[in-house]
Amino acid sequence: MKHSSQRRKLVLSAALGALVLPTAWAQKPKFPNRVVKMVVPSTPGGGPDFVGRLVAQMLSVKWGQSIIVENLAGASMQLGTNSVVKAMPDGHTVLFTPPTPITIANFFEPKPPYEVNKDLVTAGLMGRNPALIVINSQVKANTMKEFIALAKKEKLFYASPGQGHAFQLTTEIICTKAGIHMTHVPYKGSSPAVMGLIGGEVQFLVQSTEAVKEHIKSGRLRALATLENTRLEAFPDAPTLAESGLENLGIMNWYGLFMPIATPKDILEFWESELQALSKDPGFRKKMFDMSFDPVFYGTQDFLSIMQKERMQWRDVIASTQVQTKKE
Repeated sequence: MKHSSQRRKLVLSAALGALVLPTAWAQKPKFPNRVVKMVVPSTPGGGPDFVGRLVAQMLSVKWGQSIIVENLAGASMQLGTNSVVKAMPDGHTVLFTPPTPITIANFFEPKPPYEVNKDLVTAGLMGRNPALIVINSQVKANTMKEFIALAKKEKLFYASPGQGHAFQLTTEIICTKAGIHMTHVPYKGSSPAVMGLIGGEVQFLVQSTEAVKEHIKSGRLRALATLENTRLEAFPDAPTLAESGLENLGIMNWYGLFMPIATPKDILEFWESELQALSKDPGFRKKMFDMSFDPVFYGTQDFLSIMQKERMQWRDVIASTQVQTKKE
């Protein structure tokens, strides 16, 4: 009888364990448990695409789970962004984006398709990319001062990666401060904009370093200035705007990772910790530096502060310059 009683206790204990264990698993699911989709809201070949694919590749290897990168461009990057807003909020669909659809695009829409503060949450800023002012090497100007003087005498055109892009607004700020006017020619992405500049369709472009560095080295493009507050080690001959007679703009060309607002806190924190760890990985840092990117990381709270400051800055810029845009 004693052995029978002990046996019943063991059976009961095992049965209870079988009931409790799945409940514990349900409370703390393994993540990711299926393929992850990373939406990049711009065309292939630009900074967000390069860095997004690097992040996806290295996390995929670490997790043992596929991360598919989907380029979904259009509507000032709002098309791809809105697709993530509408996605299942379980951390398996994320947005990897530059500032345009987060801090700028909504200001051009009377009824925007999403509201950043209400529809998206961020896991952090993952890298930044210094920007340069570049011109076609055939343009008769070697400095910003010479280019400004030329723009006051001739009709010139400038390119951007698209209507409402941060680089369009940056150029408008520069024009306002320099007292010049140039006609905007929007392209569908960074690569076409660079090709338009090389081909002589336009004379002026603000662009990230990785998209223009080889063309500067080849002599097809000339760097007039950097938008950074100090000269870049990779382009020591490109002065700052302040050195060129204009004030520095203090604009950061960052890349951030976002998810739908209802994403569970533990999933968000997991992404944040994984991005932070990746930013310290020697292999990741080397690849970022090789592509002229800065592997800096800002966590959720610090990045939110940066975004809020930039949104107010761009709001004021748009109001003061009266820039008009339309969806691509």
